[in-house]
Amino acid sequence: MKQHASAASETRVKGRNIIDYSGKTICVGIDVHQKDYQVAKVYNGICLGNHRMAADSDALIKHLHSHYPGACFKCVYESCAWGFNLQRRLSVAGMDCIVVNAADVSTTDKERKRKTDPVDALKLARDLESRNIKGINIPDESLQKERNLIRYRSSVVSDINRSKNRLKSLLKFQGIEIPAAYAKNNWSNCFLRWVQEQALKDDFGDTLLLMLEQIRLLRQLLLKVETQLRQLRKGKYSSAARLATSVPGIGPTTAMLFLLEIGDINRFKGFDRLNSFVGFCPDKSSSGETDRDRGITSRRHKRLRTALIESAWQAIRKDPALLECYQALTKRMTGTYAIIHIARKLLRRLRTVMVTGVEYQKGMLA
Repeated sequence: MKQHASAASETRVKGRNIIDYSGKTICVGIDVHQKDYQVAKVYNGICLGNHRMAADSDALIKHLHSHYPGACFKCVYESCAWGFNLQRRLSVAGMDCIVVNAADVSTTDKERKRKTDPVDALKLARDLESRNIKGINIPDESLQKERNLIRYRSSVVSDINRSKNRLKSLLKFQGIEIPAAYAKNNWSNCFLRWVQEQALKDDFGDTLLLMLEQIRLLRQLLLKVETQLRQLRKGKYSSAARLATSVPGIGPTTAMLFLLEIGDINRFKGFDRLNSFVGFCPDKSSSGETDRDRGITSRRHKRLRTALIESAWQAIRKDPALLECYQALTKRMTGTYAIIHIARKLLRRLRTVMVTGVEYQKGMLA
């Protein structure tokens, strides 16, 4: 590894043991962990330093300014559980900082087999200097908080479904048959009262009552989340939500999911980039004369793609144009693949109404 002195010998101030970095840009790669940072600094391909320090953004800023006075800094770190707080702190301090998707950082076989924090940090710094990586979109803090709400709703719904499955499994294990009236996925108040009656007449009833209590508490929590989302939809996002829900098949929840996860629709230069972000494009493998289509891409926005596919099933019931298109597609492919094409059309419609600001007219085929 080249030494620090070789990178800055020409900038040494005469008569003083201080190096002046004025006008120079140093690329900083940060491997972020809960308790510490691994920080690598690179200038003109030369590593100026690669050290570990406490996970403190203020200490990092002070270190960079004190060791490299007058320099401009470009920083990068991989997206992680600690979000964008470090990026915002560095930006406020006047340092350009991007956050990258870890899957987009190129890695050699040697680096994979000898993976260490100094290697990861140095790799980030050098890729940033050579412009081989591109940052992901950083939402503003208000959008991030609102996005947390729609994501928390998904978590609560998943918790409710798991709780219901546990309760049904216990009923099955104890040999209690669910009446035909409740055999379907019906969790009405009548069904919950029936479950409570079974709990009161059986020895294992305490466990069943606790499960019932959990489901009811989660339902109340979901109601509170839905109330806050409704306030957002009728307030700050009223006009955007009206545009989104004008598209057949797009309900209020899916509309809010789309608006909060996408943010500014104009950050996508055309439909293809938006489609790539959501994940309705195919993965391909091509070598020589061999060209393989691996089906729909595994790189996607999981929540958004799932919601749009579910909305597509509703859309073909409401829009004759989409139903006709779906029926034509099923003549040459399975219904599962055909509905993905319909979901992509829904995405195109959503982008169109958001960009133009004009509500969708039913019967038009995008």
